[in-house]
Amino acid sequence: MGSVKIVHGGLDTAELRSLGLRPEQVLDFSANISPMGPSPRVRRAVADANLAAYPDRSSLLLRESLAARLNVGIDNLLVGNGSTELIHLLARSCLRPGEQCLIFTPTFAEYEAAATMVGAQIHRIQASEEQGFRWSLDTASATISELRPRLVFLCNPNNPTGVYLECDAVDQLRAAVGRDGLFVLDDAYASLAARQWDPLPILGSGNVAILRSLTKDHALAGVRLGYLVAQSTVVSTARQLQYAWSVNAVAQAAGVAALEDAGHVVAAREVVREAKAYLYNRLETLGIPVTASAANFLLANVGDATRIRTALLRRGIAVRDCTSFGLPEHVRIAARRPEECVHLVEALRDVLVEE
Repeated sequence: MGSVKIVHGGLDTAELRSLGLRPEQVLDFSANISPMGPSPRVRRAVADANLAAYPDRSSLLLRESLAARLNVGIDNLLVGNGSTELIHLLARSCLRPGEQCLIFTPTFAEYEAAATMVGAQIHRIQASEEQGFRWSLDTASATISELRPRLVFLCNPNNPTGVYLECDAVDQLRAAVGRDGLFVLDDAYASLAARQWDPLPILGSGNVAILRSLTKDHALAGVRLGYLVAQSTVVSTARQLQYAWSVNAVAQAAGVAALEDAGHVVAAREVVREAKAYLYNRLETLGIPVTASAANFLLANVGDATRIRTALLRRGIAVRDCTSFGLPEHVRIAARRPEECVHLVEALRDVLVEE
């Protein structure tokens, strides 16, 4: 089988150590998580979790909580060790060697990694900066109809571009997949978007799976927690491939508590809105083109992403080098609290002056 080099956001302890830095000395704009951090309710639930007991293998309490809030059946839900585990479970359960997998790119690398590991043939619908990183829906639909892929991955809002397709556009793509394929809609970033639409009604078509990550909107990256909503047959097939105790007790407790604090996400959306407005304005002043984004991050064209990232990191600011997305001129900047964004802009201004 082939392999795909995976690069993610977040701090690397070994790299920081080589620069004489500690994680607590760095403002991390490279990870797309809520600028609010975890809810106090979540922190209390985590502290009370029973570390001596095995976790519930089926994450029953969390699935019940999700089912009540989403108005879906409990058999339509699978909880995973982050959405990454669920991506790999879907690839393993849906794809056989040589079968077709189509991915809307540039995007999250785990889709291609998962499909490659099972020996699938990868096809890409590539978006360009000249078109605002928006795909041609007619071209994409025609390609899907011709290839008849078994699995299609769309991240919406997309990582790293922030492009957010409306319901009609997504349904057009879903319809092109047909009954023999599965359209995977990863809307991990939708809950932090200023304007959202609900994709759950399209589950009734039978060929859709929705991926979500509590990592993003509830800032639970450290415990790894995501879930899949799909037809019960899709869920049960994927569940058979999941390792026992994949989702630990701390993660399950955190998830239940997070769902009980919807106001925390509402507050995070407001912080994201303020931070993005500030960053758009200041980056424009610095002459840095920014792609319009519906998500809680911005894609900025800085010319040499690797150099800029390294120079910022030496100043205690981490951004995401998008070279691994095939975008060597771009960095991705997550929205943090406005006062933290001020430090980013000041450091970036200093770096640009040194050019």
